[in-house]
Amino acid sequence: MSIKNVSVCLLLVLRASSEVRQFFLKQASGQDCQTLQLGEKWISQSPITCQRDCLSLYSENCQSIIYNSQTGSCTPGSIAFGPIKKVTTSIPETGSSDKLYYVMQTIPPCNTSNNFALYDVCGTSACLYLSTSRADNYNDARTFCSQMNSRLVVGNTMAKFSLFWYTSKTYINDNLYTGLQDIDVEGKFVWENGEPLSYEQKQYIWHDGNPDNAGNNQHCAIAFPEVSSKKTTLDDARCDLRRHYICERCSQC
Repeated sequence: MSIKNVSVCLLLVLRASSEVRQFFLKQASGQDCQTLQLGEKWISQSPITCQRDCLSLYSENCQSIIYNSQTGSCTPGSIAFGPIKKVTTSIPETGSSDKLYYVMQTIPPCNTSNNFALYDVCGTSACLYLSTSRADNYNDARTFCSQMNSRLVVGNTMAKFSLFWYTSKTYINDNLYTGLQDIDVEGKFVWENGEPLSYEQKQYIWHDGNPDNAGNNQHCAIAFPEVSSKKTTLDDARCDLRRHYICERCSQC
């Protein structure tokens, strides 16, 4: 059965409201997407029945599945996200014949003026502006975003952080400011929407040994996604240097 037919059938089976979530089951290619296992696997006849049973057991928490067409093995998964090396419990495993299918999350409205565009990774979308030049400092980057009715990008979930990292590495490929800082209270990093780092994010978002506030003057979370860098995580760094940035349109910006 084709992916298109799978999507149509899934819509008919679930009869879900598009206002809550768009049920569009898509197969990820290769190891581009990962998920975290929600529970024990079982045998299903197809990806459709696998996803249906996953939803009946885990409701909204089931947003992806791992399915093996050869064995019928069905593994329930949480929201899909792009590869993050520090997450060691993600599936499918490299070299596995299992396939990941993810459900498209609600696509946000995207006003494409000022060179904003819609970007998607593993079913999570955001309306982003990718800077073509460097801001002089963090406050300037924040101001540039605000002037375009947006904010510095918020990566407050595993999926959103994956989307941010993919776009920064693929399209900018240079060091850049994120919407994460501890300017107001040392050691208390918060996103531009006022949300603090979750316990989960603290485990995978930082490069080893960071944040360390070296020189007592490092208050902005910086990404270094250039090809020459092996980092796939953030460092805390000074806020007064020239760097690229990414702006995000959102309903509450």
